[in-house]
Amino acid sequence: MNIEQNILFPPESPPFQGFELRANALTQKFNNRLVWRNLSLSVKNGEVLGITGQNGSGKTTLLRALAGLLQCASGSVECFVQGGTLPIPQEEIVRHIGFVAPYLTLYEEFTPLELLQFLTEMRGERFSTSLMKSRSEALLQHFHLWERRDDEIRTFSSGMKQRCKFICALQHNPPLLVFDEPMTNLDEQGISAVEEYILLHKSRNGAALLATNDARDLALCSAQIRVMDFAIPPSAR
Repeated sequence: MNIEQNILFPPESPPFQGFELRANALTQKFNNRLVWRNLSLSVKNGEVLGITGQNGSGKTTLLRALAGLLQCASGSVECFVQGGTLPIPQEEIVRHIGFVAPYLTLYEEFTPLELLQFLTEMRGERFSTSLMKSRSEALLQHFHLWERRDDEIRTFSSGMKQRCKFICALQHNPPLLVFDEPMTNLDEQGISAVEEYILLHKSRNGAALLATNDARDLALCSAQIRVMDFAIPPSAR
């Protein structure tokens, strides 16, 4: 493990403990059109769950619902700690999740370091702490943006902006990674950085959800769920 990985996951720090996300009987519809129904799943420590399905099947919708960014027509999404026994209040779930998607936007007038400081303060934390600064710098190095840390994000390519989204989502070291089409816009260097982080995260007993149809992404997954298995048959619509 190299220097920046030691900072991202210090050897003396304990692995993630007792985290679990559970989705129970989720049903979603848009303008009275049912997308999927009675969809249940769970992901916990050390698991990487792949969510697959053809375009328009509702992968992104499901991922947003699991991350607490979208309300389903029915069903529930809950997160637990302490071995799956203690529920996390809904307003606190966001602190346990790192969400990345190509459609997310950045404050492009900021530099990466300025944006990381802003997000830290938004969470009520202090960017000036040694651990937070060291982790931010290690993430910039891991995703190959250290040399551009003082450049405005608006000058970045689409791939560099995607890497910046990962850095922002991972800065607070969340136990659950929620990635929608994570390799979009990335070159081989960026893809390798994401893959390496997911494997390191899993080795530290973290969990991840990946919405993807890419075989290389799915090779990282310990299990898969097909959204289409919960789709509504045409005759039932």
